[in-house]
Amino acid sequence: MKTIDFTTVLAISIHDMKNSLSRVLNALDQIVDPETGDCHCEAPMVAQLQYEASRINDNLIQLLALYRQDQGLYQPNFACVSVHDLLEDGWLSNKPLIDHHEIECTIDCAPELEWSLDRQLISALLDNVITNTVRYTKSLIHLAARLDGELLVISIEDDGPGYPEAMLGHWSLDDGAPLNQRLGRTGVGLHFCAMVATCHANAAQHGQIVLHNKGPSGGGHFAVFLPPLAAG
Repeated sequence: MKTIDFTTVLAISIHDMKNSLSRVLNALDQIVDPETGDCHCEAPMVAQLQYEASRINDNLIQLLALYRQDQGLYQPNFACVSVHDLLEDGWLSNKPLIDHHEIECTIDCAPELEWSLDRQLISALLDNVITNTVRYTKSLIHLAARLDGELLVISIEDDGPGYPEAMLGHWSLDDGAPLNQRLGRTGVGLHFCAMVATCHANAAQHGQIVLHNKGPSGGGHFAVFLPPLAAG
């Protein structure tokens, strides 16, 4: 697996977290009366706080995982899990933000579908993509999982404007997918997702992510392809 310039990742992530913290502090200034200390919370402000907190949390999870991968310290923990439960957990962890934006979230996955994967890494990938999708979709997020030959395909699609041209295509670290600094925070998130996919590998195959703008919902379509693995 290819290494990265972790200094660049750190600089981009710190800059993004600084911006999110600034928005959190500005929001708190608006909802807390400086004289009485009374809180005047409104739903839009709470949703903004949740969104910025999610971004900071995503940043920290990605930084730790990318650092451990860069230092050769990450050992994936593969276990057989219910894929439907995995998607449902991804929806529930982001439900307050999804509901506030009045976005419909649907899940399409056979209840009996199970797969060997690193649940912590795939959950972090889902949170990263869902948080980003909430920002750009118009009204819909569709989570799905299916088998494609020997591969498990987990997809997230929306009805927004789609992904930028620079993000489209196949991505995996073993194929030499670089950290695109021009994309800033989005580039780090994309690199993290590629790392998560590549960590899922057997003797003949490794995982990869694919982004395109030809989904049934008319917006962006993110998919991660995972090969069969032996549970640890």
